Amino acid sequence: MLENLLLARYRFALECLSPIEFRSFAGSTLRGAFGSVFRRLVCITRSPTCEGCLLRQQCAYGYVFETAPPPDSERLRRYESVPRPYVLDAPEGSRLAFAEGERLHFGLTLVGRASDYFPYFVFAFQRLEESGLGAGRQEGKGRFRLLEVLAERADGGTVPVYTPDSGLDTLRLPVIRGTDLIQKAQRLPTDRLGVRFVTPTRLRFEGKLTDEVEFHHLIRALLHRLSSLLYFHCGTEPAMDFTRLIEQAQGVRTVRRSLQWVEQERYSRRQRSRLQMGGFTGEAVFEGDIEPFLPLLVAGEYVHIGKGTVMGLGKIQLVCEEGKEDA
Repeated sequence: MLENLLLARYRFALECLSPIEFRSFAGSTLRGAFGSVFRRLVCITRSPTCEGCLLRQQCAYGYVFETAPPPDSERLRRYESVPRPYVLDAPEGSRLAFAEGERLHFGLTLVGRASDYFPYFVFAFQRLEESGLGAGRQEGKGRFRLLEVLAERADGGTVPVYTPDSGLDTLRLPVIRGTDLIQKAQRLPTDRLGVRFVTPTRLRFEGKLTDEVEFHHLIRALLHRLSSLLYFHCGTEPAMDFTRLIEQAQGVRTVRRSLQWVEQERYSRRQRSRLQMGGFTGEAVFEGDIEPFLPLLVAGEYVHIGKGTVMGLGKIQLVCEEGKEDA
């Protein structure tokens, strides 16, 4: 089902040269700042939007940041956009302020052929050193230096792939394959498992946001997300029996649920307005025949779940009953 999934995962470390302050969720600011620089670096038409651009399908920015279905797509071809092939993992703990001298860490996951564009991300964050991040840049805040980038292996180990002194090493970029995730899933319990929602998670069921999470809600969202990522970014039509899997998922019980809704908002430059992006955090424990869904859940740890994943929303961690996170 996920054998053809291909992921590349990186950890960025920034050194704060002056205080960095985020007005809202840091992942939203990171995404917006990266997108602005990325567009300036690669857009040759200088059009205000990608919509209608003749170069959209060949443009690095159009593909990564404003992904549209190809003209010959058999899926979602009537939609203006499809799931983006990247996820930014915001700094842990929802921190909004970092002092001078501190290190700011964030993660990046690229899906399928988007891994070819990894150097663009490094270059964009190099250029962001000039303008800074967050609030108060006109007063000298937000300055940083990109210290290093580590690439994550399937076993959780890391390989250094960028430092200011050594530059970018594109010959040492490991990848994580769907078969690696399937093997990881085989080490998990098959009848009882916890899911921790680390960052605000926005799940829709029957057209409405919900925080009364049932197991089949997660599986529906993962099936749709992963099948689209496989189709648009890994070049494969996944063999997923949606109807059968959802019916099976409805038989898995929720035995404990401790969730809270977190209100937050972000500013959209494109829409020139503040948008609500609240979601639930906490933990839920499920019991039943979980084994068929374990590869999907493991993949969800990498690609997140629900709305707003590109900016780090919907991050989940699988938790065994003894309370230890899955390794």
